[in-house]
Amino acid sequence: MGGPDVSALLEAIVAGRTVPSSWYTDPAVFRREQQAILRTSWHYVTDTSSLPERGSRFRWDLGGVPIVLVRDLEGTLRGFVNICRHRAHPVVMDDQCRNTLQCHYHGWTYDLDGSLRNAPRSKEEPAFDPAPLGLVPIQVHVWGPMVWANVSQDAPAFDDYADGLKELLRSRGCRVEDHELAFCHEWIVDCNWKVLLDNTIECYHCPTTHPELSRALVMDPEKQQLSIGGRNWIYHLIPFRDDVSDGITLQRDANGELTYFFNYVFPSTYVQYTGKGFDVGSVQAIAVDKVRWRHLAFLPKGTPAELRAAGQRALAKEPTINQDVAICNRVQAAHESGFAPPGNLLPRSEHLLTHFYKLIVELVTGYSAPHDDAATTTRV
Repeated sequence: MGGPDVSALLEAIVAGRTVPSSWYTDPAVFRREQQAILRTSWHYVTDTSSLPERGSRFRWDLGGVPIVLVRDLEGTLRGFVNICRHRAHPVVMDDQCRNTLQCHYHGWTYDLDGSLRNAPRSKEEPAFDPAPLGLVPIQVHVWGPMVWANVSQDAPAFDDYADGLKELLRSRGCRVEDHELAFCHEWIVDCNWKVLLDNTIECYHCPTTHPELSRALVMDPEKQQLSIGGRNWIYHLIPFRDDVSDGITLQRDANGELTYFFNYVFPSTYVQYTGKGFDVGSVQAIAVDKVRWRHLAFLPKGTPAELRAAGQRALAKEPTINQDVAICNRVQAAHESGFAPPGNLLPRSEHLLTHFYKLIVELVTGYSAPHDDAATTTRV
């Protein structure tokens, strides 16, 4: 794909338009996004506590590709496409701890490094060579208690994909390795993954949509910073109001300041930090009009159980997330009507959407436009 139409679309996006409404509803566009975006990008998948010992397994889906993460006999985390090399049956069908991976269909058995260990009756086939028939590997990256994955072996390593993000978080005082998963909750949202992306990476909607959040954060646009960290990630810095007290995940720094640090790694994961612990948001595209949104809170190791339980109780009822779920459902319904025109953005408040829209169009169409990936900052 490419040519004048794509060039015109990119020009419109640079001028402040959104991607076409049909891109939020068209199954053909979604299939192309699966191939060109969701299967070539880095996504948060799980935390290390879900793979606690040798032989542990964790199943997930990235862009329609079934994957399995395993901890091998040396303790290393590995990832594979969860499809048998024999006749395409899933290999791992549960998360029980085992020292091998055996396909239920015909009994083909793989070691935890993905190599084919045994195929029943294969010794009766003189030409059978197990060496090239190991499970297809995927990239896995462990960052503190977080486990990220990328289906593509050709994609950049995580540290190149999100170059500078780790250093920025550490400079803010967030040492992810000192934390562990404390509580989490998930929502099924009836929207396209881009609707939730659009909503999450701007706070222009906060004053009218999130009254509770707006009473906690400073809504003065001159005091909010929205920046491009690199080609594949963006970040926000928004101060809290002076009368906001420390909480389960809120803690003022040595200067008495409390700041909301928000980072989004394209296309599906945010990492936010408010002084004590950090949160991860994971958006799994299930279908063209459905996502699974997980919000996970990581607190310092040794955090008392009663604080974790209190956080768990509060998260399910968290007003800001539930308000966003309702907003995204309604926006998707408008797209589904077929009458939604391309949106018109306000550049000072919504330039991060433009940044990711350009990336989406370029990846989906294969058309390369000049890209400025240097960090840029806008106060909105």
